[in-house]
Amino acid sequence: MEKKLNNSYLIFLNILIIVYNLYICLAVFKEKIVVSDDLSKLYESKQISKSYFSYIYSFLDSTTMAARPVSGFVTGTLIFFSKSNEYIYLLGVLFFPLSLIAIYCVAKNILSKELASLVTLLYSCSLIGTSIQFSSIMLNSNLATIFFSLSIYFICVRKNIILSALFFIASILSYEIFLPLILLNLFLIKNNKKRIVFLLITSGIIVLFRKVIQPEIFVNSYQRDEVGKIFEFKRVGQIAVYSVKLFFKDIFVGMYKGLLNLRNIHIVEIISALMVSSVVYKVFSAYDFKSQLHRFKTLGIISLISILLGLSIFLFSSYIPTVFGFDNRNLGAIRLFYTLFVISGIVYVLVKLKLGNKIISVCFAILAFLLMITDISVKNSWIYASKFNNELFSKLNIALKENHIENGEICLKYDISNELKTNPHFTFREPIFYNNWESPMLSEMNGINSKKIHVYNVERKADCATVFLYQNGKISRVK
Repeated sequence: MEKKLNNSYLIFLNILIIVYNLYICLAVFKEKIVVSDDLSKLYESKQISKSYFSYIYSFLDSTTMAARPVSGFVTGTLIFFSKSNEYIYLLGVLFFPLSLIAIYCVAKNILSKELASLVTLLYSCSLIGTSIQFSSIMLNSNLATIFFSLSIYFICVRKNIILSALFFIASILSYEIFLPLILLNLFLIKNNKKRIVFLLITSGIIVLFRKVIQPEIFVNSYQRDEVGKIFEFKRVGQIAVYSVKLFFKDIFVGMYKGLLNLRNIHIVEIISALMVSSVVYKVFSAYDFKSQLHRFKTLGIISLISILLGLSIFLFSSYIPTVFGFDNRNLGAIRLFYTLFVISGIVYVLVKLKLGNKIISVCFAILAFLLMITDISVKNSWIYASKFNNELFSKLNIALKENHIENGEICLKYDISNELKTNPHFTFREPIFYNNWESPMLSEMNGINSKKIHVYNVERKADCATVFLYQNGKISRVK
């Protein structure tokens, strides 16, 4: 009877996880959250005059997509069909819940149904790499996660090295975040001959594509890996400092801001978070943690090493690890293994301290509540960022009309750094108008003719003849 009741709680928890993530997707659709790079892609869809296949080739033949043909094909398809309906582009956010399904199915077969649900829940509302949850263009990260999860599944469960290798390749050709994790795959393969086969297939095909096929078929091919950066020791030290800051300060600051924004969260959302945390407690209050202590220790060590491997990608690129803005988009692999590390760490430490299941369950329930509340706060911040941009350009449109400006280059001046750091509506400094490619779509959405007037952030173009200052909710001409 007790086992049946626990299964009922587990089913209910899975239903709540599904409903919660679909609710987040619905919020993105309803509020039409389009910021940062998504703005440029949506604007691009309005300019398409080619046939589908011609456009897909031209889309892939770019510095950002040539190395990622798998996710590029999906993204390009959404952009092409969104020229008639903007909401088609937003379907890209659905790849995040699809990645949750993949994570759950793999974790269920390797760990247990209960732990699979917990991993899926905590991963879904993690504070690391929030862009992959709210940005359509980041379907590339979610696709990479799906394929990488399947690669692990075919190693650990099906023992099919060929299929595992093919899924790993698909992951890397979607987004490169899991490339260093090839060492994890090799570790999980127990047979040396199979390890060699896996390594030859994956490295062979990836190198062949990157160094031969990609530059041969794409004119604008670009090698994104910058191996020489690993010898820039000052930068390596900087990455180490940023990484420590990320794990030991920034995510806790974000959680604190999320709790401060509790007053802006709808009562139904708070009740939902309490309900999920209560069910988490019920599911794990009778779970056998003690007999699996060695397993959790192993999982913790593997997760920690995988986090370090995930961070190593920053040694070969111009990016830095951060939880802030749209720059946190490269943290998908770290998000996954940090979730596993936290779960295994909590269990191992508390069991070693001889604390019972109820204490462990309370810890997981509290953690689930805090992460959900912060995740909802992040959702509200992305909505606010989108509205902030539209308000900015809407008021600029009025100011342009008042000043009888119908063409030319316009610069918007506002203290973006101070805005992101001091405005309580932002949790992780969510992306607001800064880059040149964001303005055409924002202009079109708010009545400004982007063909005649191009808007820049003054920090990106200092030589504008006409400058408008945005301050205290008002726009005035200063130059």
